[in-house]
Amino acid sequence: MTYEDKIGKQKFAALVDDFFANRYIDRGMRKWQGYYLSDHTAALKKQAKAESVTYPPLSLQEQPYVRMILLRAYAEGQSVTLQLDLQTPNGQMLPPITGKVAGLSDSDVVNVDGQNISIDMIRHIDLIPFPV
Repeated sequence: MTYEDKIGKQKFAALVDDFFANRYIDRGMRKWQGYYLSDHTAALKKQAKAESVTYPPLSLQEQPYVRMILLRAYAEGQSVTLQLDLQTPNGQMLPPITGKVAGLSDSDVVNVDGQNISIDMIRHIDLIPFPV
């Protein structure tokens, strides 16, 4: 026999409502902090480490040179590594983009690794040579 059966359903419901309304103090997120799994903490550490990596600004290259490298990489099927002339809100350079040049358009847009990039936004580009 349960306590609910002893005192009746209505009194038990009133007792429960009173307990949660007046006596129970919810600790919020503090009660969940012990439930973080190792996978979660590892992922959080990996994200924090990735955000703390800084990329130094590479030398600013002239547009004709950038276009020549892009055309050569596209014609020969080679990959490139490029750094955009953009910064994060805290002044850090964006990570470099590495991939094959999938195409060039007449409107000065190049597709590298599935991303459409304006050629004017490329700060530095390097051709990745084929392995010998």
